[in-house]
Amino acid sequence: MRALALLLLWTCAASAQGVEAFAGLYGSASDPATSCAANPHRIDFIAQPPHAFLTWQTPWIDAQGAEITMRRFDLEAIEGRKLTLREEGGARLADGSRPTWVLRLTTAPAGYCWGRADWPVVRCENQQVLCSAPTS
Repeated sequence: MRALALLLLWTCAASAQGVEAFAGLYGSASDPATSCAANPHRIDFIAQPPHAFLTWQTPWIDAQGAEITMRRFDLEAIEGRKLTLREEGGARLADGSRPTWVLRLTTAPAGYCWGRADWPVVRCENQQVLCSAPTS
């Protein structure tokens, strides 16, 4: 029983440390309206329930024409430099399910890009660049 308790504590601590690598201020590498200079977004996390939040200072219009200031994702997994997420209230696939998104940290440039579980692993789109180091 004690070993199980220690394992659970270790897992929670590892998860908290894991998301710290993803927290920070990011801007689009290709969209001037959501770039670091114009309207960057912050990635933050909560542990219970595990969620990731992308928050912009000012609203912007997404591809569907909706005004966006925040996106909330269920955090399903942390694997090294990759998060597996499902957007709450996001677009649906043809079968009605929510897509499983993959946020991958990148090094050149420092930031992240988006993939999907049903895409080839090498496909990573919508490059975002790190604007600043995370702050607490």
